[in-house]
Amino acid sequence: MGAESSEAKDLYQFIEIHANNLDKQKLLHSASNIDDLNKIIGGTSIPLTAAVIPLEQATRSPKILVDSGEMNEGIPWRILRCPGGPFVLQIICADANFALWFQEC
Repeated sequence: MGAESSEAKDLYQFIEIHANNLDKQKLLHSASNIDDLNKIIGGTSIPLTAAVIPLEQATRSPKILVDSGEMNEGIPWRILRCPGGPFVLQIICADANFALWFQEC
């Protein structure tokens, strides 16, 4: 794990919860809007804020890449560090792309 903050650790926890569960990955792939994603987030104890992002944003070169990978069902993810700001988890799903972060950051 490349980051030491509690926010980054919680983002890794979100990834682990979903990377080890094919049913949860299917839910991510079927999410097509923010309401779908908020239902998925609500099923965890991690207080994340989410936004739908365009594919261009989810795939362009980040300024500060912390880590990246792919879940078993082919869902790419990456954790970015916004300059002077929060850690952000970006997920590319079949129907939509999402960014997740902690609002209080």
